[in-house]
Amino acid sequence: MAGNGRVLKNLVMVFASEGVGGLLSFIIVLLAARLLGVEQFGVFSYILAITSVCQLVADFGLTNLIVREVAKDTSKAQYIMSNVLTLAWGLSAVILALVTLISLVSLTTAEQQSAAIIMGVAVLATYHSVVYSSVCRAFEQMSYNAISFVVHKVILLGLIYLFYHWSVFSSSLLAICTAYLVANLCQYAYFYLVVRARFIRFGFGRDFAFAWQLLKDAVPIGASMVIRRLTLQVDTLLLGVLATASAVGLFSAAYKVVQVVDMIPFAICLPLFPAMSRMASKEPDKLPAFFSLTLTGFLLVSIPLCGYVFVSAGNLIELFYGQTFVSAVPALRILAFAIIGLFVNMLLSYVFMALGKQRFYLLAAMSCLIVNALVDVLLIPRMGATGAAWGTLLGELSYFLLCIVFLSRVQLAYAWLTQLARPVLLCAAISWVAYQLPPQGVAEQILFSVVYVVSYVFGLFVLRVLKPAEVKRVIRLLTERSSAPPLADNSASGS
Repeated sequence: MAGNGRVLKNLVMVFASEGVGGLLSFIIVLLAARLLGVEQFGVFSYILAITSVCQLVADFGLTNLIVREVAKDTSKAQYIMSNVLTLAWGLSAVILALVTLISLVSLTTAEQQSAAIIMGVAVLATYHSVVYSSVCRAFEQMSYNAISFVVHKVILLGLIYLFYHWSVFSSSLLAICTAYLVANLCQYAYFYLVVRARFIRFGFGRDFAFAWQLLKDAVPIGASMVIRRLTLQVDTLLLGVLATASAVGLFSAAYKVVQVVDMIPFAICLPLFPAMSRMASKEPDKLPAFFSLTLTGFLLVSIPLCGYVFVSAGNLIELFYGQTFVSAVPALRILAFAIIGLFVNMLLSYVFMALGKQRFYLLAAMSCLIVNALVDVLLIPRMGATGAAWGTLLGELSYFLLCIVFLSRVQLAYAWLTQLARPVLLCAAISWVAYQLPPQGVAEQILFSVVYVVSYVFGLFVLRVLKPAEVKRVIRLLTERSSAPPLADNSASGS
């Protein structure tokens, strides 16, 4: 069984890749926004919202189920993957037809419809990449995923620049969508070759009863993930119906900043999920302490990020997007408060999946979606992008409150008030001082970032939220090593 040393190694690898890849991803978004303009960027964001939700419908929880089940018993990896592959291709055909139908109904021009179909194929390529990469995750060999994440962004950035200046494309929208398709196909080829060469070989499985059982087991996870992704995109979708393309562009610009921050908890949860799954199955007595330690870390990181984005919102929008997107600042300030919920809720969703309590995850996700959508419908017609931001914030709050209730059902208690009080007060004090004279320009933003981080960390030690002895204990815990899981036999059948 992989030890904490392997968890730490995977955390370092994923953080390094998410840091570099996340920066490249944000540069890609900025480049697309500047090349397309506010209105066309709104159309592109709407297409991304449609296709990303459809990708999760195709996945329907299968990839996380792969990680959980293979992590428990790696000897079954080939058998599981063969039957997952059969399901994946069947679902892909259905989803591509769904993307095409939605595009023809909801988009007005042939150019926009063609761009949506191209992006539909692109996200399905990503989906199949995730299917194969889940094998690397299950075997806790995250270096392959880390390499792919960065290289994919480099290829995508280069292709966007190349295709935009290539006269063969009739519009910037088609050029950017085609760049996504080619880059995603390259990523799929990479994982296909890595998994076959390093882990297992598998073809299409014929155990349809097992495949059907896999699909049924995945339904609660898949439904929760689809609802969760729909929640993240519902603001964009409703803005497209209830407001203008410009409002979609303004909200998307603000939300992309928050999404970059949201990559941090996602990066942490990827390597933690196999470990939590094993603990839940074989060492349940160790899970409460592991969960408490992880949740505290998530809070200590997300609370200052909330204050940082709130104070810097005006400068960040101007630096990233220019003066044409300045109306997105109020939405970003509201979304800053959603960062804490996005961090904590990400962790809680993986905890419930590891425990096999997908129903709790599903109910919390449904609550979040319903609240988000209701607030959007009420506020978007009057407030536009700002109304959508309030919908996101209140939706995340409902998710968080419901999850607190569910944690007591699985015997994972947490002293929320004790753990939150001092970091929140510290961050509020620092942010209030900074808000009196917010940073302007690149140089001031860099200086503010350094002073903000140093002040927060110093304050944590002064208030004894962090203690040197506890920091050393955590480092020692994470660096302890034990034997790694054996790789599966690579000689097996399949194409």
